[in-house]
Amino acid sequence: MRFPSRILLGSLFLIATVTMVGCSSEAPEQQFAVPKSLCGVTVPTDALSQLLPTSGERLTVERDGSLDDGSALCDVRVDDNMVLQVSGERIDAGDSARHILRSRLRIQEQKSAQGNAVAYADQAAVSLIKCRGAYVEEDISTLVKVLKPARPDEAAMKELIQGYTASLKKQQPCKRAAS
Repeated sequence: MRFPSRILLGSLFLIATVTMVGCSSEAPEQQFAVPKSLCGVTVPTDALSQLLPTSGERLTVERDGSLDDGSALCDVRVDDNMVLQVSGERIDAGDSARHILRSRLRIQEQKSAQGNAVAYADQAAVSLIKCRGAYVEEDISTLVKVLKPARPDEAAMKELIQGYTASLKKQQPCKRAAS
């Protein structure tokens, strides 16, 4: 009868070991630093962090163009996967943030803020800065969108687009257009 008790004891040991290994494995975590700016514009890092993937080792930001030249694009990658994109461009005056979000990304369910200068949903947002004055009749449009494995989050998206737009306004981008 010793043989079955050893099998039983061995089985219990194996089950306990597997259970302990399963419980001790930690969930993956963000090993990258959340950037404080995108496309040269300061962003609310807490909001950006809520949109980025929960795990990853390396974050890179690639910038192409400049609003001074008409358009700028920033791609945010985590471990070589594009997870977030910010684009800004000078456009003819008269369009709305809601229309841009609906026509470019086909997002029908959206909310507005700041007197309709901002439109947002859980996975994307658009803001408009109106540039009016001597010889200038244009708007600056900013579009932010998240891509998997990033995390859609409506409140974080609203905070990110509003913070980004406020920081961009402080840079007085309309003055550069008039120069």
